[in-house]
This record gives sequence, structure tokens and C-alpha cells, in this order.
Amino acid sequence: MNRRQLLSTTLAACALLATSTGAARAHGRRNKVVLIGIDGVLYSRIEQARAPNLLRLSAEGLLSRSSVAPHISISGPSWATVLTGVWDRKHGITGNIFDAVPFARYPTLFTRLQRARPGLKTQCIATWEMIAVMAGSGDPRADVVVTTAPVPDDPDESKTDAATAAGVVTAITRFGPDFCFTHLDQVDHAGHFAGGARSGNYLAAIERVDELVGRIVAAVDARAAAEPAESWTILVTTDHGHTPKGGHGGLSTDETATFVIARGPDFPAGVTTDRFSLADLTPTVLDLLGAPPDPASDGRSMLAALSERPLAGR
Repeated sequence: MNRRQLLSTTLAACALLATSTGAARAHGRRNKVVLIGIDGVLYSRIEQARAPNLLRLSAEGLLSRSSVAPHISISGPSWATVLTGVWDRKHGITGNIFDAVPFARYPTLFTRLQRARPGLKTQCIATWEMIAVMAGSGDPRADVVVTTAPVPDDPDESKTDAATAAGVVTAITRFGPDFCFTHLDQVDHAGHFAGGARSGNYLAAIERVDELVGRIVAAVDARAAAEPAESWTILVTTDHGHTPKGGHGGLSTDETATFVIARGPDFPAGVTTDRFSLADLTPTVLDLLGAPPDPASDGRSMLAALSERPLAGR
């Protein structure tokens, strides 16, 4: 074989390899996750409000309703559990004022993802400023950490939450981060300052947040349709509930009530259970994004649990 024949054969082989590699990439799917945190919302009131987007997500995926008791039913401890996978007795956060120190011993989901898979792109876009303390802690930290600036003339936080959701929609549409966490606050605000969980204002806040969830879901679905190699999972949760007259922090049924919604190709549709709670979210995201589990975690990947003991439909 002369040099010209050898070169021709080599180029043909390279072209075949490139074609087969491209085909493999086209058939491979890259998991991506959006975790939506809605502060202080009771699922029973979501049902009463007939919130279409949250109820549709529940119907299209898995719904787990459970209690966080004896964990503290306060935002700081609960969101720390969502983002670390350990309960308050380990991370030690007991209120809403804290620093980054607890996350040195129990790193956040962002840090664990970045350490395991440095190429992953992670974002945190939140209304409550203390979420940034969590997402911005550790080394490495989340790639993008944004606290939405309070919108003027926004007594119920609806405008600020809308700005947060708009930021999430932009992030998904333009950048397609591998993991994005967002926090919306107005339902909790209504529980504290606008009549409590039984009030019409609380229901109205749920309706507004549901619309924002719908915008985020629409952005995910549009992105998934435009990028068939991406496989998107949407998770939704809350940190605590509220008493009928408003407030939380105790161990009553209303205060400790939480839920997890999981919609994606790895989760069965139309299933209701009580098996999964806040501490299971970090292990689940790690599993979905190909990062190793944390041996210190109090929770467990929902995917692993479902593979061992599948759940029947509603």
C-alpha cells in the first residue's frame, strides 16, 4: 500500500469513527435537573386551590407527602436539609440566621456535584437571600448564585418571585444548566402576614406561584423538545407548612407537612406515597447526574429505592 492509499484509508477510517461517535452522542442522553422550592406551602391547599400546573406535575410523576417531624419546621434548617441530605441534628442549623460554617462538614449538593463532575454547570436563583449562603458556600460552589433584588412596591413578594422565575426561565432556555435550584417565597409570606394557611390570600399566593411553576415547566419542556439529547427531570418541594392562622416552627401536623414531586423519565406517573422527604432530594440529584452518593447522608436516592421496591399507581 502506497502513501496515498494509506492516507485515503486512514481518512476514511477517521470519517467512519467520527460518524459513529456522533451517532453515539446523538443517542446518548444527558440528564439535567431543575429543583423548585416553594416556601411554606401545604399540599392540601394546593389541592384546594386546584393549582393546575402543580397538580399536573403530580399526575405526570411521583408525589410523596410526608412529615419532617421531629426536624425543625423552619426555613433555614429545612432548605439546608434539601441541599445537603442531612437533617438538622447533623448540620446544626436551627434558625434563619446562619453562616457557611455548617457546609464545610456537610457540603451542599452544588459542591458535591462540582467535585465529582467538574464539567457540570450549576445555578441557584432564589428570592430568599439566605439560600445564597448555602449555594455560595464550599469549594467549589455553584457556578451561578443569584438572589433576586426585591422589586419596589411589592408587599406580597409576587413581583420579586416573578423576577426569580423569569431568571430561571432565561437560564434554562439560553444555557441549559445541568442543575438549577430555585426558591419562591410568596406563599410563606402570605402565611405569615396575610391571614395564615386558611386565608384567601394564602390561596391566591399559591395560584400565583403555580403560574410561575408553569412558566418554568414550559421552558423545560421547550428546551427538551429543542435538545433531544437532554433528559430533564423536574423536582418540586417545600420546606414546611403553616398553621391555619399562620406560623410554623412547631411539630403540629400542619407545620411539619411537606411533599416531593418528581417528574421525569425515571419516575412512574400517577404514584402517591409517603416514602420520600426532604433529605432524599440531594441523593436523588446526585444519582441523576452521575455523582457518587454521600455516605453521611440521612436520605437515599429515590431512583435506587424505586428500583428495589417499585410503587403502584394511585
